[in-house]
Amino acid sequence: MKILLIEDHDFQRHILLTQLNQIIVQGTDKVMGAASGIEALSLMGDFQPDVLICDLNMPEMDGITFLSRIAEQAFSGFIIITSATSPKVINAVSKMCASYDLNLLGSLIKPAKMNVMADLLEHARQHQSLSIEVESYSSLCTEKLSLTTLQQALDQRWLIPYFQPLVKLETGEWVGCEALIRLEHPTLGVIVPDRFLPQLSAMGKDAELAMLSIHYIIKHQKQLCQRKVAVNITPDTLVLDGFVDQVLMLTNEHHSLSSHLYFEITESNALKDTGRALEAASRLGMHGFKLSIDDFGTGYSSLKQLETLPFESLKLDMSFIQALPTSRTAHAIVESSLLLTQRLRLTSVAEGIENQSLWHQLQQLDCDLAQGYFIAAPMHANMLSTWHNEWQYKVRHLNLDLLHTTER
Repeated sequence: MKILLIEDHDFQRHILLTQLNQIIVQGTDKVMGAASGIEALSLMGDFQPDVLICDLNMPEMDGITFLSRIAEQAFSGFIIITSATSPKVINAVSKMCASYDLNLLGSLIKPAKMNVMADLLEHARQHQSLSIEVESYSSLCTEKLSLTTLQQALDQRWLIPYFQPLVKLETGEWVGCEALIRLEHPTLGVIVPDRFLPQLSAMGKDAELAMLSIHYIIKHQKQLCQRKVAVNITPDTLVLDGFVDQVLMLTNEHHSLSSHLYFEITESNALKDTGRALEAASRLGMHGFKLSIDDFGTGYSSLKQLETLPFESLKLDMSFIQALPTSRTAHAIVESSLLLTQRLRLTSVAEGIENQSLWHQLQQLDCDLAQGYFIAAPMHANMLSTWHNEWQYKVRHLNLDLLHTTER
């Protein structure tokens, strides 16, 4: 494993290099030092480090700028930051690294402790070993599908809506689902959305996918137990010529369609034509269809869209939900968003609940509905009945229902 230490202070660089040479695997690992970010960039071409140990506060080019530069170069190794700066700055840099897809292992608060540095390097070694084992598999899993394959998927009906349940946080009662498209390839198996949805969107297939979900919901009402299902659409799909007409034509044959589905507007897309959006939303609303705002708090003008369109529910973005245990900022955002939904008499939905602790936190904050892997992963419609039986047992066994818990 190759380790590059970047530290502008000569004495501290000497101490850290001495410590590193005591904990590395002799004869296998190599360590180099650089006195600045500029020197490190020049060394990286030949040395090609697996691990960077980078100080943040440096002259000429500070560590934050250096990390930005290596992100532009798609650095795939591991990063450990060293600093005597405030925890808030380190937290911000950590978020920056995540945003830039940099592999940040952790931070060393100066003066660095050798046992902490040894633990971080051992993590790097373990991750590196695992990465080598799964490299070919990961490449296969992240490779984008070709346009030919995507068109074949549409023609051969490999695109299937899966359903992720939504439940009441107060009681655990199953109240609905979200339809999430999956691609079931005959040889590659189930393919995750990141590998095909952006391309299908670029091909102008968003409305087609929404209609596919709607027809599937109509066909599988028995498995869905008449519960409402959210269908994701973009603002562009909402105003697309003919989309609302197609939906309303289905109500001629399926009169209760609006009681079986509603539309989640993906908030990360800009609302370009307010007039047409209001026209489309009003026509849907006149026939009983409800709108929900998805991923609230991210993307384009959350509050503006909330004021513009007649939303009935609001889904909090999972990045805020999952940061609740560790981030006061996320807690404040969630708390204020839930207060907003109460004042506007909207139904609040928390997505990304992956453990019992988050479940109870959202209960205490008076959120209405929950969705996430703690409850259920997206599944075939014919698996919902089995899941429901198991979920009801889980609610009783873990005392998840707030009313019964408080009575005890």
